Amino acid sequence: MMILGYRSTDAVITVCQNNRDKSIEIRELNKPAEDMLGYKSSELARKHLHDILPSRIADMLKEYVEFETEANDVGHVLAKVQSFSVVGKDGKETGYRLKVVRAESTGERMFFRLVLQDTTGLRKNEALRKAIQDNFKGHESLDPATGLPDLASLQKDIELMGYYHNKSELKSCFAILQLDRYEELSKKYGQPVSQGMVKHIATLCRNSLRPDDMVGSVSYMRVGILLMDTTPESARMVFNRLRWQIAANPYVLPDKTSVGVSVSISFSSISGSGGDKTIIESCGDALNAMGPAAVNALTEV
Repeated sequence: MMILGYRSTDAVITVCQNNRDKSIEIRELNKPAEDMLGYKSSELARKHLHDILPSRIADMLKEYVEFETEANDVGHVLAKVQSFSVVGKDGKETGYRLKVVRAESTGERMFFRLVLQDTTGLRKNEALRKAIQDNFKGHESLDPATGLPDLASLQKDIELMGYYHNKSELKSCFAILQLDRYEELSKKYGQPVSQGMVKHIATLCRNSLRPDDMVGSVSYMRVGILLMDTTPESARMVFNRLRWQIAANPYVLPDKTSVGVSVSISFSSISGSGGDKTIIESCGDALNAMGPAAVNALTEV
């Protein structure tokens, strides 16, 4: 499954395991990681990862990482660390929740992104997320055709996120995904199959996005998505990846043959203003303006 579980606002350290040199080097820190650790990316580039790790974790890497193809790499080892921490520029050791994301590999070089979440801020954020999820569930009603939260539920979710945007500066975005060539597919395969394709798309979204992102039903051929804690720039990357993932996962027909599907997407940030009340309509209008010829398109409202 394509990794969509981190955003550009997350703190990320990119590291390279070089099997030829038997080294694990830091390649880059993004801006949130710089702010979190107190280092500039240029200060740590090409430094050994163990330079910013406490000795107990550095020793684990030295003992268990195998510099061979399809062996026990740095990703496997770090994923098993129970209490991950990093030593910042001030010399203090700080604990973080760690997610290891495998990136590209080129020959003997393997790249990993270490996604760090501050545990103190995380607890506060998780409490806020739980409150939001409880509110979502409290007003949720399901669309009988898809089993997804219905259009009215999505509208209430948007209103709620507008409130939290103003109260807690929690950024979020809403998008509509439309099954391309819906009418053509319905004529060829029948409406139950085309409806099955829409459910297939919704399932791919649910399986790919973060647990607290919301997936709902807008209409017979449209799925709505609410991304929590994200900027428009980060949302664009998520939706781009999602478009290509959907295109790479064909729908299996009842006779076990498969047919390729794709979606066009329109999205907008939730601003906490009066305009949020028409955000679903605005995203829908943007898709209508693309016309029936649009395939695998993405636009921001």
